[in-house]
Amino acid sequence: MSPLAKVALSTLAGAFLLACSSEAGDIYSPEEWRGLFKENGWTALPFPDSKYEPGAIIKVTAENGIRYIDHLRSCGYPAEILAQEVGKIPSIAFNRSREFGAAAMINIKGIGAGPEFTNVATTRLEISEHSADSLRLIALRIWQETPGNIEGKARFCVEELEKPDYYLITEAFRVSKGRYTLFDKSGGKLKLSLANLGRLLKFEPDVRYEVTSEGELLIEEKVTFAIRQAISTTAGFDVLGADSEGAVTADGLVDTLFEEGAK
Repeated sequence: MSPLAKVALSTLAGAFLLACSSEAGDIYSPEEWRGLFKENGWTALPFPDSKYEPGAIIKVTAENGIRYIDHLRSCGYPAEILAQEVGKIPSIAFNRSREFGAAAMINIKGIGAGPEFTNVATTRLEISEHSADSLRLIALRIWQETPGNIEGKARFCVEELEKPDYYLITEAFRVSKGRYTLFDKSGGKLKLSLANLGRLLKFEPDVRYEVTSEGELLIEEKVTFAIRQAISTTAGFDVLGADSEGAVTADGLVDTLFEEGAK
């Protein structure tokens, strides 16, 4: 049996489920959440965010945390090279909910704060669809080593990624569909409706969402919760492809940032 299959069996085999509950005992602590990801080879982000997808360029320091810089798609890389491999990974099973700060909602691509967003204190969610998305590293390296490709905007990106503390996200644990329950500062559930939703959140036209009869929010939009192999390319792009396993990564520092934020 492969290591991945063993992981799948050892973690209740199946669905990734965060069951919403109002009972405090049913909520994972940040330390437990972090531990579950680490057991399966992932590093949990201090906060969920749509921007941190494979191909994203980030800067990570102990002093300033994680800063999004840009994405390789801005650098003239062909779409077929940046096309992500989407892997189904039924290898982590959560049977309790995870609570996040209100900012988790507006870190989702296409969602912004409405005029009364300050009434939202926390959010819990039930996740129904997730995946492990990754860059095709060998294809990326072949393209970069083909004469004439690394010119203009692409050359600028290579120079940026050779700066200290800059990293390229190569793998991301992404949730694509979830049910969000919002709570106010007193811990009371904010029962949503189409009539009052716009006061709390603003949605761009391409975001798919609906309000349930229970007053919760179903959203279909990819959000990154954890990463694996955020690679430093300060020594050049030789670390990509077959050599990526030995590369310097931001994973350890991101884990430390999560731990410090959980205190």
